[in-house]
Amino acid sequence: MIVIATFILRSPTVVSDRAHGYIYNKLDLGPTLTVHCWSKNDDLGEQDIPPKDFWQFSFGTDFFQRTRFDCTFKRNDEVHNYPIYVQTRDTWICGNCTWALYQSGPCRELENDKSCDHWA
Repeated sequence: MIVIATFILRSPTVVSDRAHGYIYNKLDLGPTLTVHCWSKNDDLGEQDIPPKDFWQFSFGTDFFQRTRFDCTFKRNDEVHNYPIYVQTRDTWICGNCTWALYQSGPCRELENDKSCDHWA
């Protein structure tokens, strides 16, 4: 009997050529967060995310692991940039990547793990 390891199914490039992103506005109550995300091939335009709300998007991934989405986050006079999806970083971590934006920076939130970066 041949058994095929199923752990490789976490990779969206193995199961599907699509990935999904979710960006939650967890900033203090106040003005809406404006998000603009783009890749080499796609511009998702500006999206307004009210406090405590989210925006979701999906996109195709690249067989050669080159897919990358960068985003600009604007609120009041603050502007921050962050690579919200980097295929070589994220493909084995999350097929559905959930990011929460806090005052201190973005956090990737998984079921049992929360990985945060600080704004540059």
